[in-house]
Amino acid sequence: MAHFDYHQGAITSVSWHPNDETGLAIASVDNTISLWDCAVEADEDDDNNMKNDDEDDNMPPQLLFLHQGQREIMECQWHPQVPGMVISTAYDGFNVFKPCKTCNF
Repeated sequence: MAHFDYHQGAITSVSWHPNDETGLAIASVDNTISLWDCAVEADEDDDNNMKNDDEDDNMPPQLLFLHQGQREIMECQWHPQVPGMVISTAYDGFNVFKPCKTCNF
């Protein structure tokens, strides 16, 4: 089990990766889609060395990618046939994106 305290608004969609049980895409009212790898664990040394309270410095290690630029995101889904591709719908249209070609998903 894991607890991620990251998004600043309500969650509108959660999508587990169809081929990798650790991959998770989450859409939120805060106009972001976050891609997570739940298999990543924080190093104890990293936890002890984090003394700065800046938001960027306290990013969860499981957070792989943050998609921004859409307004009022309603849903996100992993593409069932293209590895690593995510499709999202929002008030201002839909996006199809693949964060990087070397992602494990």
